[in-house]
Formats: sequence, C-alpha cells, structure tokens
Amino acid sequence: MKKIAERIHIAPVGFEVDRIVIPAVEMKADKVYLLVHDNKTEDKATLWIKDVKKELKNAKIESEEVYVNWRDIQSITKATRDLLLELKGNNIYINLASGSKNHAIGLDRAVMTLDGSDRDNIELFYAESEKYLGFSHPKQLSTGVREVKSVRSHRMVVPEEKFITVLKIIDDYYEQENTAIKKKILAEKCEDAGLIVIGSDVIRNRDQVLFTSLDKTIIKYLKDPWKAINEVQQGRNRLISLTDEGKYLLSLFS
Repeated sequence: MKKIAERIHIAPVGFEVDRIVIPAVEMKADKVYLLVHDNKTEDKATLWIKDVKKELKNAKIESEEVYVNWRDIQSITKATRDLLLELKGNNIYINLASGSKNHAIGLDRAVMTLDGSDRDNIELFYAESEKYLGFSHPKQLSTGVREVKSVRSHRMVVPEEKFITVLKIIDDYYEQENTAIKKKILAEKCEDAGLIVIGSDVIRNRDQVLFTSLDKTIIKYLKDPWKAINEVQQGRNRLISLTDEGKYLLSLFS
C-alpha cells in the first residue's frame, strides 16, 4: 500500500513561538521538526522550545527535535538536507522566519543542493510578525558583536555520486595514513570500487591506461568545475589531496 503523504514543517527554534505554531496550525501540519541547538548547556532558547512543543501538542501536532549547531551554516545545511531526503514523498514546508539568519541561509542552501524529484513538494515560506518589539530608538534588538564569521560561497549543483565516492577514498586514505594519496594508489582503489573499468584484454601499458582513464573520467572534473582536489608532484609520485571545497562537498553529500 502506498504511504499517504504527510504535511511536514521544518522550523528552527529561536526566541519565537507564534511564528512556528500559527503557520503549523493554519497549514494543518501533521508534524513539525524543530531545529534546536546541539549544545544544550549554551542553548538560551530552552524555554521557547518547551512552549513551542506544548502549543503544538495542544493543537494535536506531533513534534520532533533535530540537533544542529546554529552558529554553523554547514551544520544546518547538512542536517536539513539529510532530513529532506529522509522525508521525501511528503509535502514539506520550511519556515525561514523562526530562527537566526544562519538558519535561513542553511535551510535555503539545503533545498538548493537537491536535484530533480528530490525537490518535489518542498515549499519555503516566511512568516512575518504582526508586531515587532524593541524598534523604538535608541533600543535595538541586540547589542554587541560576538564574532564576525565569513560565509563562503559554494556551487549548489550536486556532484555525481562517483565523484563523492572518490573524495571519500582520498579522505579515508588521509585519515589512515596521515598523508596525501599517491595517484597510482588512487587509480587502483577507483578500479577496485568499479569507478574505472579497464578491459580484460588490456595487458600492455595497463598502468598507463588506468592513469589515463582516471585523468579523463575523474581527475579532470574534480579539478574543474568542482575545484575539489589538489595534485602536486613529489619526486616520482603525484599526490592527490582535498581542497577546502572538496572537504565541504564531502561533508555535505556523503
């Protein structure tokens, strides 16, 4: 029997209650996933989380907490992407209004990483407040600056799965050996994983054929457009390592 699609909301919890609960009630949500800070000892929104969950329960709407680091856009993007893929097939509504700017950026980015049918039935919305507090001069909504953090720009086209597998091979090798992987070893591991196929009739210059195939079908694309790897000559060997962009792609899509 085909599973009946549910109406799912995803909403970060900051210091808002109405902007989460009212849209969920009015849009007849079946369940709300609440993005909450993964470090409870420094989470200042604890009381708001309790209020949100209580009001959702009173409205007979199920809720579940999802833990992310609200200071880390990548953490929010990764957790939301994983959640969206898990919930595929439901009608999903993403609340951009109830959390921080980091939440809004991460949520939007998560949707942009999805491709094709994975994006079906996903809608982002912004719940504007009816009234705002603290806007009379000289009051401001916040004071001071804790930290100024750079937000890197990334392409949001999803790499083919084989490229993510290669990045994982490179990363796993570095974790085990604490050094960049030799191109020869990478070629052998890619062949073992079925990412490169060399005909059984190839006997002469097999290593060179393997290298050429690695260059043309994998290395070329990981360098451009993905800018995911560095390749350097060291003695007689060529060493392959991940760039920051490669590490980002691996953390997001693996």
